Amino acid sequence: MSQGSVDPAGRGLRSGALRAVDVVVMALASSGPIQSVAVSLAAILATVAYAGILPILICFIPMLGIALGYQRLHAWQPSAGATYTWVGRVLNPHAGFFAGWIMLLYYTVGTTSLTIPLGSYLLTFFSDHAADSPVAVAAVGTVFDLIVTAVAALGVALSARFQLSWAIFEYALLIGFAVLAVVFIARGQGDVVKPSASWFTIEGAGGFKSLISGVLLAIFLYSGWDTAAYVGEEAPGKTAGRAAVTSVVLLFVIYSVCILAFQGIAPMQDMQDHAANILAFVGERIGGGFWANVMIVAVLGGTLASLLAAIVSASRIGFAMGRDRVVPSWLAQVSGKYGTPLNATILFGLLNIVFLWGSTLIGAVGEALSNIVSTLGLMAAIFYLLTAVTAIWCYRRQIVSSAKDFALGGLMPGLGAAFMAFVVIYSIASGSLNGIELAFGVGLALAGLVLSVISAKVGRAPFYTAPGSENQLPEAPRAPR
Repeated sequence: MSQGSVDPAGRGLRSGALRAVDVVVMALASSGPIQSVAVSLAAILATVAYAGILPILICFIPMLGIALGYQRLHAWQPSAGATYTWVGRVLNPHAGFFAGWIMLLYYTVGTTSLTIPLGSYLLTFFSDHAADSPVAVAAVGTVFDLIVTAVAALGVALSARFQLSWAIFEYALLIGFAVLAVVFIARGQGDVVKPSASWFTIEGAGGFKSLISGVLLAIFLYSGWDTAAYVGEEAPGKTAGRAAVTSVVLLFVIYSVCILAFQGIAPMQDMQDHAANILAFVGERIGGGFWANVMIVAVLGGTLASLLAAIVSASRIGFAMGRDRVVPSWLAQVSGKYGTPLNATILFGLLNIVFLWGSTLIGAVGEALSNIVSTLGLMAAIFYLLTAVTAIWCYRRQIVSSAKDFALGGLMPGLGAAFMAFVVIYSIASGSLNGIELAFGVGLALAGLVLSVISAKVGRAPFYTAPGSENQLPEAPRAPR
């Protein structure tokens, strides 16, 4: 528990509730490779055409550097609030609140990118017309959200077991279909798009501005692995930090293979026409109707696992902020029976439903997905940037002690921070984001600073004045080995 924090329930989260494998699976489930590809494949094609591999390659090293920063900060202080706690103690409490706020936005606004596919893919079993109906999609997504919220409330170990049960099936199916897609394209079956050198060039992506828009989508694809940090108080030892790094590497491999394999199985217009259920279309093109249904089941299971991880993450962040009394302290109440932050879990599960209905009523399903995905990339870039800067500043004395510490603790997180800062600034300055994306990604984010000032004035939480705030670092932490 961080200094100056309060646990109004008199109990904390259950240490050791998760195994090492559980943490890795939860981190991967939060990123949700199969649902992320389902949501973003059409958007990637629309943004950078067939050069989708470029944003994924460009993001890998900076994202790995940020994961190393997470690993070091977790070794210093495991916290359910992760970036919120670390930034608040190392840099500034208002910056910490701001980080916590945008993380909560990410895991509540962001779940619409999970619940929309749940509805559209399930409805595809019955009617393509129903799958394109925003109201029907939102109604089905609401039912799934309620089920997943109940599972999250019943314990983090149960959540991890559910995610593990889908992991092997999901990843085996993705890799298997990627291999089949390569064979399908190589044989020239139907109207396929053959690989070319332009797939690996900036010109092939439509220019530098389009490439940066694609990078925002790639950040969205990678994001979610930080769930490993939010369950750090419930995991053994340094497991959470290592799981974060492992997850980034695995995601790089999975996304690189899948995007390259799937994007050429049909002409661009056909892919866009099936944007709302694109992996079902991929399955049908490659293997027929049966495999389209198998792909739908895989997306449903993988998306449920991702939605579950999102609710677990939001509830832990809310718990940490409630424990520090920067938000209502009832969010920090932990169930004695289940060991979960029950109030926070229920609240964020219900908020997910509110954002789901709001986003689907804006416009067509495909338009809603595109707006949400771009917004999530911007939000993730901001809190990843803050984490990387915090890791460097927290370990600033250690990173000059050896070449290894400099590389892992200074250079790599520094590259991550610089990269994310450039993406955020360029995306806003160049007009890469539309009005809806700016309203969500910038307007809602900046509201966090206002709320932090109000929280400090009204609540007078020790978080804003305790040692470790206002650039007063605790005793210098040791770097993980």
